[in-house]
Amino acid sequence: MSPLDLIAGVFLVGGSALIALGAVGLVTFPDVLTRMHAATKAATVGVIATTVAASFEAGALGAILILVLVVALLFLSGPLGMSMLAAAAYHDPETPHSPNTRELVPTVPAPEPATASMLSGTSPLLAVWLFVVWVALFGSLAANVLIGGAVVAGLVAYLFRHLSPRWPRALMHPVAAARFAVYFVVQLIASTWQVILALRLRRDEIQPAIIDVPVRVRSRTEIALLMNSISFTPGTVALEHHEGELFVHVLDTDAPDAIVADVQRMERYIMDMFGTTMPWSS
Repeated sequence: MSPLDLIAGVFLVGGSALIALGAVGLVTFPDVLTRMHAATKAATVGVIATTVAASFEAGALGAILILVLVVALLFLSGPLGMSMLAAAAYHDPETPHSPNTRELVPTVPAPEPATASMLSGTSPLLAVWLFVVWVALFGSLAANVLIGGAVVAGLVAYLFRHLSPRWPRALMHPVAAARFAVYFVVQLIASTWQVILALRLRRDEIQPAIIDVPVRVRSRTEIALLMNSISFTPGTVALEHHEGELFVHVLDTDAPDAIVADVQRMERYIMDMFGTTMPWSS
C-alpha cells in the first residue's frame, strides 16, 4: 500500500463516519433548525472528505480537477442552501420548533457599516472559475485547451458582467486570504467535533437559540461568504441577513455575546481579505 493509498483510506473512513454521524443527527436532534447543524457540518464535511479520498485515487489530472470542483461546489452551495431552508422553516408557522428555542438579545452595540474596496467591470473571479471548469472538463493542460479556455471564460464573464457589475479586490490580499483559509479550516474541524459532542445530549438538554448579530459588511459577496462560513463554524447556522443584521441559529448556548464575538471575528477576517476600509483588529 502506497502512502497515497493510506491517506485516501483515512479520508474515506473518516468521511464515511462523519456522514453516518450526520445522519444520526438528522434523526436525534429535536427540530428542523437543529438538524441543519448536522447536515451543514458533519455530513457536508464527510462528503468533502470522501471526495478528497477519491481525488487521491483518481490519478488523471482531469479527474482530480473535476473532484476539486465538486468540493468547491459543495462548499459554496451546501451551507447557503441549508440557510435558505432553515430561514423558510423558521418563518413557517406550521413547522414545529424545539420548545427550548429562545431568542437571545446580545448586549454588543451595532457597529458602523464597512465599505469594501470595489472595482467595476468584468468579474475576474467568474472568469477564473469558468477557466478552471473548462480545463477540468478537458482534463488537459495543452496549449490549445488553455488558450481556448481563457478566451471562452473571458468572453462569458464579459457578456454577463451586468450580473456582477462590481466586484471586491479579493485577489489583492493573498496573505489575508490565506489567514482566513487557515482560520476557517480550524473552525470547520471544531464545528464538526461540536456536532458530534451534541449527539450525546438528550433532546430536552439541547438549548438552541436565535441571535441577532450586528454586522458591518454590506457587499453581496462578503455577506454570502460570511453566511456560508459561519454555517460551517461551531454551533451556528446563518438564517438570513437584513439591513446590517444577521440572524443566526445556535445549536446550544446561553452566551449570546460570545456568539456575536465569534461571528464578528469571522467577519473581520473576511473584511481584511476583501480590502474593507476598517483595519484588522484582534
